[in-house]
Amino acid sequence: MTGVTCHGAIPAPGAPPSRRPLVAIDGPGGSGKSTVARLLADRLGIARLDTGAMYRAVTLRALERGVSPEDPEAVTGIADKIELDLDDPERVLVDDEDVTAAIRGPAVDAAVSAVAAIPAVRSALVRRQQEWIARHDGAVVEGRDIGAVVAPEADLKVYLTASVAERAQRRAGERRDGATEVEAAMRRRDTIDSSRAVSPLAVAPGAIIVDSTGRPVEAVVEELVDRLRRLGEQRAGRSDAVGPATPSSTAPPVARTVAGLVAGRPINPWELRFYAACRFVVVGLGNLAYPGPLIGAERLPVSGPYILAPVHRSNLDWMIVARVTRRRLRYLVKSEVWKIRVLGRLADLLGAFPVRRGAADREAMATALSALAGGEPLVVFPEGTRRSGDRVVEVRDGSAYLALRAGVPIVPVGLAGTEQAMPRGARLPRPARVAIVIGQPIRPPARAGTAGRGDRALAETSVRAGHVSRSALRATTEALVSAMQQCFDEARAQLGSKD
Repeated sequence: MTGVTCHGAIPAPGAPPSRRPLVAIDGPGGSGKSTVARLLADRLGIARLDTGAMYRAVTLRALERGVSPEDPEAVTGIADKIELDLDDPERVLVDDEDVTAAIRGPAVDAAVSAVAAIPAVRSALVRRQQEWIARHDGAVVEGRDIGAVVAPEADLKVYLTASVAERAQRRAGERRDGATEVEAAMRRRDTIDSSRAVSPLAVAPGAIIVDSTGRPVEAVVEELVDRLRRLGEQRAGRSDAVGPATPSSTAPPVARTVAGLVAGRPINPWELRFYAACRFVVVGLGNLAYPGPLIGAERLPVSGPYILAPVHRSNLDWMIVARVTRRRLRYLVKSEVWKIRVLGRLADLLGAFPVRRGAADREAMATALSALAGGEPLVVFPEGTRRSGDRVVEVRDGSAYLALRAGVPIVPVGLAGTEQAMPRGARLPRPARVAIVIGQPIRPPARAGTAGRGDRALAETSVRAGHVSRSALRATTEALVSAMQQCFDEARAQLGSKD
């Protein structure tokens, strides 16, 4: 079915290969979210994220620094700046310190609801959670606002609950505290969480309610696996499939449609001819209006997939980049273009696809990975939007993630002169000289199992079973920023620019 969001870890017999599922599990404390999420993730072979641990980590740091949970500005500052690493689901690292046990203490229990109720804190951590989801091929994500706020596009949304008495008994058993005191504290937190102004604890639209009272955890996990299996059968088009209704998706319809059009199919020769004709016109006119040198073309891979990562200073950049190769380039383009029907249709025909800026767009990432898997070069502007000036700043990690995940090189590109030709705010371009400098490709570590003895350890820590580590992501992004800046400086030097 075109554009279906379900990753389908348990596909129906005979169904085509599909992506892995995203499962959102919400519910009150003590309902069994962590245990169910851990067993379900293990059963499906996908990653797991405990978002509650993030709020607890912020709370712990605030308490350690003597910051009151009632001080929104100070607590938000902590949420913005601390380094959180939850890639190992069994450990929580804050600024490289293992706080797995410390965040579960009674002091954090008493203060975490107040911290989680701060809108700016939730905004900061939701952004981090969405970025984490975008870096993983399927996951089980647990918390209190996952299905409604963090991942409303989840394939299966679950609200896991249990009686207050049983939840208190579970927590008391974990901490050896009195069940009466735990139950009183739990009722207070339920009240705070369900009545807060931002992202209150509630059943998300389209979620199924699962009561774990008196049930073995294995039975709950088996129910969820069965629901995912039946959902996969439904989406494979089996008429005899039964199960929950397809969860809704918040992705724009055009994003889902384009993803369905380009994913997993051979390149249409007619599309290649159309692209070649359009490129001939665009590059020909561009060379007349914007002449200038092209340096380093020999550094481009002659075949196979790679990511072109140009600096972004003008709306002309896309047409200038088209000069570097005759191969069809795939472009990640802001989704607003598709609001104009004619432009959107043209973008489709040229092989571009939309990305929602400022959000973790799983559809765009999946389509990009599909294009790379098909052997095509991909253009991604790492700065995300047009910038101004001579410094490469605010580079996002999407390019590095795609390169590490797909195992392809990133090629930095410096463009000079395009900002003078059409700066931000200009309605029409004007003639100008431009320069293009192509840098040395940044090649990701070899994948585990294919690396040589010397770099096997690095490979295994950077990419493991579809997982991209934060350290590898950070290192690759930093290398890309440096290379882009070097290319940009050289391109500006080609034009004799000193500004």
